Amino acid sequence: MRRVSRWTGLFCLLVLLGGGIPLASAESHPSDVDGMLRKLGRGVANVLTSPAELIRTPELVEHQDGYLAAMTVGILQGAWHTIARIGVGAFEIVTFYAAIPRDFAPIIQPEFVWQQGNWVE
Repeated sequence: MRRVSRWTGLFCLLVLLGGGIPLASAESHPSDVDGMLRKLGRGVANVLTSPAELIRTPELVEHQDGYLAAMTVGILQGAWHTIARIGVGAFEIVTFYAAIPRDFAPIIQPEFVWQQGNWVE
């Protein structure tokens, strides 16, 4: 009986986190399924690789504004980008089945931490 209560509580929590977003219908198009899977994968990747922003952002700032800016502004921006990427990734994991934003577009740019390959923009 106790296990049923735990599963029920977990289900209620997931429903609350979903915010009443409608589930994908059985008539979803293949492009919708691809969009859902990409959004789920993007969310997982962003949560797992978010600490790389602590390296990536100061590196970008150093190339644009110099070493001192990288060690001050770059580190602060990297910390903020890490927090933002974790939050966006978690949101995308929870709502992967819904087309939020429109057409499963990425919420944060770049879509992945290492998307450009070369970190210098």
